Amino acid sequence: MNPGETTTARKADGHVGESLPRREDAWLLRGAGRFVDDVEVPRNTIHLTFVLSPEPHARVKAVDVTAARALAGVIDVLPGSEVAKLLQPLETRIEAEGYRSTARDAVAVDRVRFVGESVAVVLAETPYIAQDAADLVLVDYEELPKVCTAEEATMDNAPLVHASTPDNVLFEARFETPDFPSHAGADDEHLEETFRAGRVTAVSIEPRGCLAIPERGDGSLTFYTSTQVPHIVRTAIAESTGLSESKIRVITPDVGGGFGMKAHVYPEEHVAAALALKYRRAVKWIQDRREDLLTSAHARDAVFTLKAVFRRDGTIVALEVDCLSNAGAYSSYPYGCQLEPLGSVRMMLGPYAIPNYKYRIRAVATNTCPTGAYRGTGQPNAFFAIEGMMDRIARKLGLDPAAVRRCNMIREDQLPFENAIGIRFDAASFTRSFDLALQVARYAEYRAAQTRLRLEDGKYRGIGIANFTEVSGIGSRGWRIRGVSRVPGFDAATLRMEPSGSITACISQAAAGQGHLTTFAQLVADCTGARIEDIAIVEGDTGLTPYGSGAIASRSAVASGSAVILAAGELTAKLKRIAGVMLEVSPDDIVLKNGAAEVMGVPGHRVPFRRLAETAYSMNSTALPAGTDFGLTATSIYDPPAAMANAVHIAFVSVDAQDGCVEIERYVVVHDCGRIINPAIVNGQIRGGVAQGLGQVLMEGLVYDGNGQLLNANLLDYLLPTAMDVPNIDIHHIETPGLDSPGGFKGVGEGGVIGAVPAIANAVADALAGVGVNINALPLRPSLVLGRLQSASQPRS
Repeated sequence: MNPGETTTARKADGHVGESLPRREDAWLLRGAGRFVDDVEVPRNTIHLTFVLSPEPHARVKAVDVTAARALAGVIDVLPGSEVAKLLQPLETRIEAEGYRSTARDAVAVDRVRFVGESVAVVLAETPYIAQDAADLVLVDYEELPKVCTAEEATMDNAPLVHASTPDNVLFEARFETPDFPSHAGADDEHLEETFRAGRVTAVSIEPRGCLAIPERGDGSLTFYTSTQVPHIVRTAIAESTGLSESKIRVITPDVGGGFGMKAHVYPEEHVAAALALKYRRAVKWIQDRREDLLTSAHARDAVFTLKAVFRRDGTIVALEVDCLSNAGAYSSYPYGCQLEPLGSVRMMLGPYAIPNYKYRIRAVATNTCPTGAYRGTGQPNAFFAIEGMMDRIARKLGLDPAAVRRCNMIREDQLPFENAIGIRFDAASFTRSFDLALQVARYAEYRAAQTRLRLEDGKYRGIGIANFTEVSGIGSRGWRIRGVSRVPGFDAATLRMEPSGSITACISQAAAGQGHLTTFAQLVADCTGARIEDIAIVEGDTGLTPYGSGAIASRSAVASGSAVILAAGELTAKLKRIAGVMLEVSPDDIVLKNGAAEVMGVPGHRVPFRRLAETAYSMNSTALPAGTDFGLTATSIYDPPAAMANAVHIAFVSVDAQDGCVEIERYVVVHDCGRIINPAIVNGQIRGGVAQGLGQVLMEGLVYDGNGQLLNANLLDYLLPTAMDVPNIDIHHIETPGLDSPGGFKGVGEGGVIGAVPAIANAVADALAGVGVNINALPLRPSLVLGRLQSASQPRS
């Protein structure tokens, strides 16, 4: 832990709560990781490349592959019509009222709907030949009218992206609490504000890729892919290819970042699998960065209009939200276009006890890349809007922004609390976290000096608060509420003690940088009494692990960690029964620790796990207790209720009056994710999330022009924060164990970005509020900030 990082509860005994070094670092930091592109390929592997459409909306009149097929080293070139013979149409089935389904071909047959949609595939002996051949494919397009923004898509007579959606609305939903319009009083204040979140994407350090290997003899398929959800990928490929799911093995090697973007199943994966089965040769596809920015799920692109009714002390009486979300050309599999906007409005109330609530959401089709999951999915947008509204209410009333938040906050003495939309909070630290954050940040001291600091040395200075909740570990009920039908909701763990006494834990996860091999080993060690060096963690392989959701929605500790605890309980009960016979005591008198079973209070009276395991596997003369089966294996499935973490971020920024550049001078986090397994890894998750949030607010933004062309499909123009841009982050923890999971865990993987977006945006807005600049749209690039400053300084006629 760095200086200044604190927690209210620390490790007493065992490994949970200890900042152990990550096992994964031993090879990742030496460049010895094994990613998809590092997997050894069979000698006759075919390399796959896609021919991408330069048109945002067009009919495909003809595809001429003659010249491409004639190039030396090319194995085959297939237009979309030929690929369609190998695959079922891809459809995201969502079970929600107001959803309109739109199927797509894995490779477009007669129409393209965004720049980057594929129209043909090339298979060649090398990736370079494949790319050269792709450049020789001639496609005759008939341009069609295009629509690129959500606002344009909802206009009367707007071009239609899909004939089946005559108004371009792929999903629409409404909600309101009873008698919503009747709650405003004559003396209540009213405020309406609009907030715009720009379009971004995850930009994982490793782009997407896959390797499909047909196995000889039995017609099975081994499929390596960079994904967060190997079991979901397996099910999807079985559905599209018709191959029995029992014959498909999906393996996820090291993954260079996922962030939700790799929690989707993409057309390229279906195509690679189908072509491997067709040609009975391995097929490899590795995406380049331009393809990644053009075709990997985009996110965040939405407009929120908030109307608040509030009393003069800042208490919000009612909140109305209209959310217009740009879904792109298709609904992304398996979560659907409704996932992000619905996530926004469901989480908008956060830690606040706002009694009356109403929303309308629309996810609309446009001729842009489909949007989907990205770290925090919907929640950074939600808190950008509601936390921005809190500041604007404070300005209108002449109150401190912290005071307005406090008077609306759910107090601990109100728990359990069910908010206006039905989300239940059982264990939280809203006011404690808020008070600690203000104290650590020296908020009152800063506010008192802000008039002097606001413009000092040519820089405007401001402070921004983000007070928020993070939904994590979404289970089957949570997915049903969101209409998602192709995600199981549960996760599973199988713990097996080997005859040697070591433990193999097979978990339905697929790590993408979270440090699973370390944290799960810590948890297994504490739950079983095994030595941590005797524990192996296996994940990311559908042939070895039980079925489950995978690494999505901050669920690893909440769902899989709980499954580990339950399986460990079954395994240790059996170990205690065997040890009781061998040590001639009751199983209730047995303690498991340090790789052995001991008699409670008699440390020398013990038997090592190896001997217990030998007995269980019938490798010695000791008889098992009556009614006990051979072997030492336990499997448990856990379907979690949503676990609600909470946190407060406070950002201090300066804005250069001459060039509009924003610098983050200080940053404070107080986070409550329940019981912490590894504080160092948790802090790493927070830091990484803050960096991504910083990028979303100040730098990143995918820019489409009016012709549907993505103008910055490269990392020269799509700007990302570096280590030089990320401030020192003062992290503090409060641990309020969750009541609904065996381990008391809550998620932490998305909290960093959820809090950073509103905190930094509010800090910039606070810095510039005194000169009449309203900040309500992201990203806040220097040119935009400077333009707003210059406009504000112009005399009004």
